Amino acid sequence: MTTNLLQRVDPSRLRSLVLTAATVGLFAGLVAAGFALVAGEPSIDAAIAIEEANAAADPSPPTSEPLKEAAAEVSRSDQRGVGLFGAYALTGAAFGALLALTAHGLRRGRPDAARRVLLAGIILGGAFTVAPWFKYPPNPPAVGDPATLGRRQLLYLAMICIAAVVGLGATILSRRLRVAGWADHRRIVAIATSVAVVMLVVFAVLPPAPDPLLVPATLVWRFRVASLGANLTLWTVLTLGVGWVVAEAGRRTDTEAADHRPAASLA
Repeated sequence: MTTNLLQRVDPSRLRSLVLTAATVGLFAGLVAAGFALVAGEPSIDAAIAIEEANAAADPSPPTSEPLKEAAAEVSRSDQRGVGLFGAYALTGAAFGALLALTAHGLRRGRPDAARRVLLAGIILGGAFTVAPWFKYPPNPPAVGDPATLGRRQLLYLAMICIAAVVGLGATILSRRLRVAGWADHRRIVAIATSVAVVMLVVFAVLPPAPDPLLVPATLVWRFRVASLGANLTLWTVLTLGVGWVVAEAGRRTDTEAADHRPAASLA
């Protein structure tokens, strides 16, 4: 079955690469959801219990009863089951398509498709997961004022965009340094230092998260670490999975080309 699937993969065709990466991303999302279920859901349950206790102790009347009724229609069992796995699966498929598009866009000067996938995974994983986590880490329920939701989303999106631009800029700089004859060890140190300095400046310039933490810090950090682990699991499985499929497809193509080579050319 695996051989039949590999025969249908053509890394040189964008459509084939996108479909392959989206399929692998679907699987990667399910793996990440399993991690989130084990590592993250207990923290969410504890945070919800705190939120409900605070709401019960608040004598003020509710201001958004329709929203609460709508939210109550989705039970926690559905959220941690179909909701969790469905959301991660769809996210993984979308990230897979984005990974394929990015890897395809990096093909100039990089003939190895598997390495392009690895580079694209590092850039996107850093932009969507690592950089935002350090500046605006996620919080469990009971943390965050609904009035600041729009501002928090804008800051998070800005962090993703900036990190993506920095990552793409680093690839361009790396290629130019390689063309200029820089040794690999010097080039890697220069790129890593440049990225670190730029991101530290970005972290210092962007404003902090607007909401204070009103729940136990240990609970918040358990949730944050679990969220980081789930997202890193998704990107790792996705990147390595697509990279392996692309490498095997390329090896199959090379083998078929060698088998069909005219006997005269082998003499």
